[in-house]
Amino acid sequence: MKKKKDKKKLTKKQMIILIIVTIVLGTLCYFISTEITKSIIDHKTMEERLRNEEYPDLIEPDTISNISLNDLINNFNEISAEDIDINSIVDNKTTMNDIEIEFCLNEDNVSIISINFNKKSDAQDIITDMIIANNENITEETTTLIYDRVFETLGNTNDKESKTSEFFQYQGLEFSLKEFKEKNKYKYSFRIGRIIEEE
Repeated sequence: MKKKKDKKKLTKKQMIILIIVTIVLGTLCYFISTEITKSIIDHKTMEERLRNEEYPDLIEPDTISNISLNDLINNFNEISAEDIDINSIVDNKTTMNDIEIEFCLNEDNVSIISINFNKKSDAQDIITDMIIANNENITEETTTLIYDRVFETLGNTNDKESKTSEFFQYQGLEFSLKEFKEKNKYKYSFRIGRIIEEE
């Protein structure tokens, strides 16, 4: 029978190196997991705030830099399945698939975008892309939450002619929705406003 080989014992130096490597790797794992957890919690907190019934808590009055109409359209065209031709914008209005997009300008800079449409589902992609074109740090998941929340609060104020939603602010943008009647048909206007810091 062959004798089992004796396991070599670690030297003192090897033991110290092993302990140091273990401590370093453990510390790295701790910091990495902490950052990942923090990122997830921050994101979940945002989702909860958007779902929360206490609407004033949703307001985050951040500001955002100015953007020209040309730059906004370029941003939109980079992420959207369908492009907006800058030359198709007449009197600050253009149309995509029966959806009217109107730009309110302050000198050369965009201050408000109104997206006017007949059916809720038809405009969601354009609204989502336009929000991200205004602020690329806002994720598509967050735009869906904003979109749903704005529709859920439609009727916050109403009269015989129209209904409006709550106003939501997030990362330098403001969102609201208006429902109104035009030629006996209900139409919607989704508003994206840019909150610019006054100089």
